[in-house]
Amino acid sequence: MFDSYYKCVIILAQKFRMDYMWAHAFQTFYRLHDLATDWDQARQMCEAEGTTLLIPSSLEEIENLKLLMSNMKAYYTAVFIGIHDQFADGHYVTVKGEPITGTVLELLWAEGRPDNFNGTEHCVVMSREGLFDDRPCDSIFPFVCKILANDTQYNEACDGFDLGYSPHGVITNKCYKFHSEPLSWHDAYLACKLEEGRLAIVNSPKEANVFVSFLGEHLNSNTPDPNILYIGFSDLMFPYQYRTITGETLEEAGYASWSPLKESLQTSTDKRCGAISRTGFLEVTYCDRPAMFLCEKLLNSTS
Repeated sequence: MFDSYYKCVIILAQKFRMDYMWAHAFQTFYRLHDLATDWDQARQMCEAEGTTLLIPSSLEEIENLKLLMSNMKAYYTAVFIGIHDQFADGHYVTVKGEPITGTVLELLWAEGRPDNFNGTEHCVVMSREGLFDDRPCDSIFPFVCKILANDTQYNEACDGFDLGYSPHGVITNKCYKFHSEPLSWHDAYLACKLEEGRLAIVNSPKEANVFVSFLGEHLNSNTPDPNILYIGFSDLMFPYQYRTITGETLEEAGYASWSPLKESLQTSTDKRCGAISRTGFLEVTYCDRPAMFLCEKLLNSTS
């Protein structure tokens, strides 16, 4: 009976997102993001997926990662990894704050590296040969996200692996995840998508009250505008035609309540991205202005 239980635990531990590759020898899941970006966004994207920007743990794992990197487009020479010296020049640490001094990682620098060329190289890439090089953090590279099987946890209530999502008693067909850290509307949209959710859409006055309740729990936020919450509508596809990220008009979605005091939409040409205020009214604001945001996941009938 113990053997059967043990096998069951192992099988469950090997389940994770479908876009991650399972490496049995290392009991680890990996995802190669072939869409290149800068180091900061690479870190954020891994975190949004519930994982960590790659920190190699052994020479054997490096060899395995070289095989994974062989799937990259030929013109890419390296991937970003979760090591940097942005806190103190020359003091390299992982994204978890652990110094690499005295570890096997310290032995993996390419010849003559790190050199902090022009005083601008504070993030680390790993070449196809498995060697490290310091590069500017705003350089553009693919990257690898990683999570140990033992670190994966299944959120049964919301049918996924992100424990940040939770159901709300009033709305029965959705789970929500509130993000208090401010991002631009575009980055908020991407963060929700990476979590396998979407930027939340208001479908009723009752749900609008739910959205406002999340803001009510963060009265002392230090965001640029603590009185709004980014949600999933804009006029980015059709100027002055506000639609949800799924293509519906606000009326079709079920909620189109604007503030009676709102400025003329014709004069707010630079304000194109959607939010909801603490009063429950919809408004539009500058898409690049960081704000708190809400993600949602739809629950199917069998969840």
